[in-house]
Amino acid sequence: MKNALANSRGIQVFRSLRHRNYRLLWVNHLVVFSGYWILVMAQGWLVLQLTDSAFWVGMISFIVGIPALFLSPFGGLYADRFDRRKLMLFGHGLSALLTFLLAALTSTGVIAIWHIATISVLLGTVWALTDPASMAIIPSLVTPDDLMNAMAMNTLAWQISRFVGPAIAGVLMGFVALGGTFYGAGIASVVALVLIYLMRSPATVTTRRTSIGKDIKEGLSYIKSNKVVLMLILLMAVVSLFALPYVWLMPVFARDVLGLGEAGYSQLMMAVGAGGLGGAITVAKLGNFKRKGWLLIGSALTFTVTLILFVMSRFFPLSLVLSVIIGGANGIFGAVTNALLLSIIPDQYRGRVMGLFLISWQLPPIGSLMLGAATDWVGLPVAVIAGSLICTVFILVAVLRLPALRRL
Repeated sequence: MKNALANSRGIQVFRSLRHRNYRLLWVNHLVVFSGYWILVMAQGWLVLQLTDSAFWVGMISFIVGIPALFLSPFGGLYADRFDRRKLMLFGHGLSALLTFLLAALTSTGVIAIWHIATISVLLGTVWALTDPASMAIIPSLVTPDDLMNAMAMNTLAWQISRFVGPAIAGVLMGFVALGGTFYGAGIASVVALVLIYLMRSPATVTTRRTSIGKDIKEGLSYIKSNKVVLMLILLMAVVSLFALPYVWLMPVFARDVLGLGEAGYSQLMMAVGAGGLGGAITVAKLGNFKRKGWLLIGSALTFTVTLILFVMSRFFPLSLVLSVIIGGANGIFGAVTNALLLSIIPDQYRGRVMGLFLISWQLPPIGSLMLGAATDWVGLPVAVIAGSLICTVFILVAVLRLPALRRL
């Protein structure tokens, strides 16, 4: 009876959660990601209120990503050299303090755009130096057979947060205003810190300590020598730079294109999260399946093409449906990309490579600056369509130029 239960389809979806350390990390990610979306929503709406400019909404998102361009490789190096659990504790603690500071400034009514910009830079610095550890630690918390499921579950946590975070933010923004919403995001960081404190540090293969420059160069050399790893990183980077920034401009799209308020804005974000939830569950059910490359390619193309249809819609119910499809395709694309990278990269390089890979995670805020500027010039729909077309062409070229991608 027990074996039958263990092998049931429902249990298989969540099988990586049987590992205690990973279970704590998964809940941690769920809390962290939800807090992140609460912060993003409140910050985007606050900036729009203060400046009434799509450019400034994009600029603040861009500022968050600047540190990652320079510091993520160092964060990856630290993840290979030091205790990854302790790095995560450090990151959650500083994130909580900075978010509470933003909450206090907003609640007292003294908040100015330069306050938001400064805190955004500091938060971006903390995340750049500590986020690689949260990715590199995953393979040491589960068995190799459970790695694909663990990455799907990680994406599931991200997608649940894209539904839960905006829902919580919508309630908080309506009942306790923006200052209270920021306090909610800070509390999430504190809860995340407690969860990592309860986790036991796993045994990992640490790199021998030479010069920082040599160690980073070694990670770059590994990426250059592995064409599949390089292409996976480039695919994520291009999609993150030219397509994903639409999320950061969603306040502008909700208010100026669809004529919605906070409630409609929250519903659009929740629809994206609901779709991502379905996509992540799909990958979790598939487990360590074959033909991952075709699923990667198909989900990426579905995301970019549906995004074009989304920005052309002026009918709110249709926009919600398209948001669900966009979220699902992006959820599948992200889960498969992360799982493939972590399964290919040896542990001694994992932190450095993931540190470089995580630069692509910070490209959406950078892309949002370009998108915000383009929106003020040609309008949001035209700007998003142009970015989506660039991504579509790049994906098709990658498929044709690197047959190994299709055979993954």
